[in-house]
Amino acid sequence: MVRVLVFETSKDRAKLITDLLDDYRYKIFVNYNGEQALSAVREIKPSLIIVNANVRPDSGLTLLEKIKQDARLKKIPVILISSFNSTEIMAKVKKYPNVDYLVEPFKIKNFRHIVERWINFRSLFVS
Repeated sequence: MVRVLVFETSKDRAKLITDLLDDYRYKIFVNYNGEQALSAVREIKPSLIIVNANVRPDSGLTLLEKIKQDARLKKIPVILISSFNSTEIMAKVKKYPNVDYLVEPFKIKNFRHIVERWINFRSLFVS
């Protein structure tokens, strides 16, 4: 079963993301606690991680960096969502493989396309 971990502090935004993923019948986990996010990734072993970059300064980026530095987790695709188009964040994101940077507001069709692409791509090389 495909597992998606959503890292978000806003329950409304988390609900929006989970509603967008409902059609896929993925097992969706939502983590509201930034301090426990990395341990949740290790425990859940998701097929895809969706992270809000704006939770507080650099917390989404910090989580991304920790995931990509961990040999057991670095192949997990990550979608980093931000409410502003930052070249600084984009530069940091580009240095990691298997990461997309999505700026809000985004088109639902684009979001779903990115999710499908990562789930399909990941299934080719991760069991």
